[in-house]
Amino acid sequence: MKAPLEPSKLLDRGKPTVRELLSSLVFNPVDGTIRLNGDRIVMQRAAVGVELRRELTRLLGPQEARVFLMRLGFLSGQADARFVRTNWPNVDIGDAFTAGTRLHTFSGVVRVETVYNDFDFRKKRFSAEFLWHDSVEAAEFRRRHRTTEPACWTQLGYACGYASEFFDTLIIYKEVECAAQGHRHCKVVGKPADVWGPGDPEVILFRERIMAPQEGSLSEPLRRVAARTAESALSELDRLVLAPVRAELDRLAPMALPVMITGSPGTGRSRAARYLHRASGGSGTEPRHVFGNRVDLDLCAEIARRGKGGRRGPGSETVLIDAAEQIPSDVQPHLARAIEDGMVVGGPRIVALVGYDPSSGPLGPPPLSSELWYALSALAVRMPTLGEREGQRLAIARTLLPVLAARMGIEPPRLDGPAGKAIERATWPGNLRQMRTVLSAVLAAHRDGQAVSRAEIEAQLLRFPFTAMAAGDDPQSRLRPLVDQLLAEGDFSLSELERSAYKAAVDRARGNLSAAARLLGLTRAQLAYRLGAGGGPAAV
Repeated sequence: MKAPLEPSKLLDRGKPTVRELLSSLVFNPVDGTIRLNGDRIVMQRAAVGVELRRELTRLLGPQEARVFLMRLGFLSGQADARFVRTNWPNVDIGDAFTAGTRLHTFSGVVRVETVYNDFDFRKKRFSAEFLWHDSVEAAEFRRRHRTTEPACWTQLGYACGYASEFFDTLIIYKEVECAAQGHRHCKVVGKPADVWGPGDPEVILFRERIMAPQEGSLSEPLRRVAARTAESALSELDRLVLAPVRAELDRLAPMALPVMITGSPGTGRSRAARYLHRASGGSGTEPRHVFGNRVDLDLCAEIARRGKGGRRGPGSETVLIDAAEQIPSDVQPHLARAIEDGMVVGGPRIVALVGYDPSSGPLGPPPLSSELWYALSALAVRMPTLGEREGQRLAIARTLLPVLAARMGIEPPRLDGPAGKAIERATWPGNLRQMRTVLSAVLAAHRDGQAVSRAEIEAQLLRFPFTAMAAGDDPQSRLRPLVDQLLAEGDFSLSELERSAYKAAVDRARGNLSAAARLLGLTRAQLAYRLGAGGGPAAV
């Protein structure tokens, strides 16, 4: 039976009618909302959907983009079916079911013409054929270029989701003709999945990829998409820094549990946390960053109650706690309980950055309460120091150098052979922070047109040999790696080292001899004498 085309009949056809649906449409200019029978909707240009489709196809490829948009349509169709059944509970179920064609029409997506629509809800019997006129998805292809495949992905998913919700079984529509292929209109045919057969490719696609996965988990295909998105967001420097732990981060990403990332400052712990967040499916937003000493009871309460009533799902928030060992001791037990409660009610994923080796145990310094340690440490990743990454330090420096040069607005110079060897042989106890500082200083002092020399690298290493002294360290143990390195090179000169140290101190003090003496632990007179005895200026 053909749908009548006269506008007046279209408005009053079925229950709820288009006129009734439109009568419940309210635009409130005060708060900028549009509501349909109380449910909020939005109005936007069709071009937005075209650009979304184009960008998804570029990022994911046509097959993954098709799956994404069909799934989006499927969920939208399910939501509209529930909307009709909830808001018009006394309407005959057959009328409520056919309201889907009217919703589709007045939303501006497509005008639906029924060829036949045969159904029996009790027996779950269904067979239908519809013509779609002026499909918004097909219009873009019809205007610019034709395609060999049907193009109405979102609308097809919508029809399947709407019908499946009413029949409580999977209904599959297939688009057998599409205006994007050059046909006058689009034609779709719908049947239950069991009628199409379990081996039908579209049935398999819907059951494995498009129907909603179990709440709170990422399906394997969605995991692959999340991993691909996380990979695409990595810079070359990220890839090098994270190389030793990438496989472990990928393994932990789907597990909706807290993760503790340990290691010395400057080893790339924050980079690892951001990658873990994206690989977990949270690529739409950056993780929320909180420093340990700012963690309080309000944050604990927020972590415990967020998402209450549902499990953690794809794209959920990640709270990144930096320097977790600095969380106030009286707050730590509360945070441990909040993390446990949050895992039950669907709270955010907690990723804690801890500045010491987990082998020290829950009671080792710096202090973490045993409750918090056990709440965080089930999944742990340790970032290696640069000193442990033999054979990789030069590659990291070569990748970091042009990044720093771009920030400074200069052309990145090349490193000569001896300079590269000096970088590789250095132990870099300050890790990436020290390397960034040393290379920045080299670039600032470097002359254009020449390769960076070993002398330039070593001079800046003497100026910035370490970061902060760790608790319990002594100057002798900190200097030992540098002395060992100089002795191994075979041309070590103690007097030259002393002169370099005096000059570096004076340079750092900007010529103030008293300030330079304080840096070296000397009196001004002692430094002036030693500078004079070494051939340097007696006064600065």
